[in-house]
Amino acid sequence: MSESEYTDDESKYGGASQSRAVVMDAILTPFRMLLSKTALRVYLNVILFSGATLFLLAISGLAYAVFYFRFIPAVGIEREIHLQFGDGNPWGIAVFESEFVSSQPYDVAVALDLPSTPTNRGVGNFMIDLTLHGPDTSSVLPTPSTSQNQIMQSRRPAIMTYTSPLVDIARRLIRLPLYVWGWRREAEILQVTMMEKVQFSRGANNRPQSLRLEIQSDREMQIYSARVEFRARFSGLRWIMYRWRLASFVVFSTLFWTISVASASLTWFLLTWAMQSEAAPGKAETKEESERDDRIKEESDDRDLLPESVKIKQEDTESQLLQSYPAEVDDAGIGSGRESAEARGAQKRRSR
Repeated sequence: MSESEYTDDESKYGGASQSRAVVMDAILTPFRMLLSKTALRVYLNVILFSGATLFLLAISGLAYAVFYFRFIPAVGIEREIHLQFGDGNPWGIAVFESEFVSSQPYDVAVALDLPSTPTNRGVGNFMIDLTLHGPDTSSVLPTPSTSQNQIMQSRRPAIMTYTSPLVDIARRLIRLPLYVWGWRREAEILQVTMMEKVQFSRGANNRPQSLRLEIQSDREMQIYSARVEFRARFSGLRWIMYRWRLASFVVFSTLFWTISVASASLTWFLLTWAMQSEAAPGKAETKEESERDDRIKEESDDRDLLPESVKIKQEDTESQLLQSYPAEVDDAGIGSGRESAEARGAQKRRSR
């Protein structure tokens, strides 16, 4: 086989291997870019930022929930009044906890469940007396000491709904099956508004701690039950947050999250800038030291490349310079000893 055939085979196999290397390099180039140090640094930053964003989002939702339950008071507060019958008018008391919010308007109403008896219908008008007491009240009985601790008092008239005998008979006949099966009762629930948009001043002593309800009538009355209801009347931001709960949650949570992310990003930027500022002088010193070491290495390499005659000549010049200085015996110290030793070494090399 001739040399030209060997050359052709080598060029053919060499070209094939080179083409495969080019193809593999083209295939692996994207993976090298994806796994480079810069890409890994970007991945780490993205993971940290995403984790911090999700964490701040959860914190924002929790913060809005806490803010909602702290800012929005209870819409309705009800107390069942157990009336006391005996001497005088029937009366009852109830105690509150820290359920009221200062400067929040409330509507106060009394609900009386009265049976439709001839006695109650014959009473006509009667009075309802409601008194709210502060926390320092020692007794809710009507005494001079409790009048000083009254936060608010209201007296309102009430009367059962009048129906003519004919209408009353027709209504009872229509509802007779319901009465028989127990699905309806011959009773009426009176809703009497006692206070409108009442507000309590700031301070625990200005919020109601107890109440006293009294039914004032000239004739004896029959009462199934009595209940006092407080209804909060929202306005402004509280009305928006209560009326549009989901929209308020999205808007305020997004606002809290935006502020949190902006604050975290600003803090991250400041910390990074401070760390880079502290590391800059050390990097400059390290660069200067490396440059100085490179210059020293280059000078030593250049000196090693000089011919022997040039080296001997430089050493002779150094020895002559050293001999030109007067020798000091007492005050020379360690430095003069080293210089004399270097001069003797140079003379020995020259004698060789």
